Formats: sequence, structure tokens, C-alpha cells
Amino acid sequence: MKTKFISILLLSILSPIGQALACATCYTGNGSKVTAHMAIAIWVLMGAVMSVLGGVGAFSFHLWRHAHTPLEPHQELAEEDFDQYE
Repeated sequence: MKTKFISILLLSILSPIGQALACATCYTGNGSKVTAHMAIAIWVLMGAVMSVLGGVGAFSFHLWRHAHTPLEPHQELAEEDFDQYE
């Protein structure tokens, strides 16, 4: 039981090290076109995410700003005594 636990522990610890030592063919090198294209794709996706978040923020600001503006005179409710209707 103890050896199984130790072997599972060692395999779980050492398995990421094998992936980190992959060659430049699997994980492209610094000067390849694939790396440059992946960097461009990452920036495009970051731009898409930031534009969506910016739109949500702008709409939230729009709602906040319009919630704090006073109503026009024709939109205000008339002050009436509604006790007679109860």
C-alpha cells in the first residue's frame, strides 16, 4: 500500500516535468511563424474581450448617468392626495 502511494505521488509530481521538456517541434521555437501567428491571435482575442467588457462598462455608465438626472417636468408625477381613493 505504501509503495503504491509513493509511486502515484511520484508520477503525479514528475509528469508535468516531462511536458515542460518538450522539443521545439511540439512547442514551436521563438523564431517560428506559428509563434508569431499565435501571438497575433492572442492579441485579437484580447481585443475582442476588452471591447465587450468596454461595452458593458459604457452601458453601465449610461444607465448610472441617466438614473441620476432629474426628470423633465412633463414626466414627473403630479403630487395628488390619493387618500380619497382608498
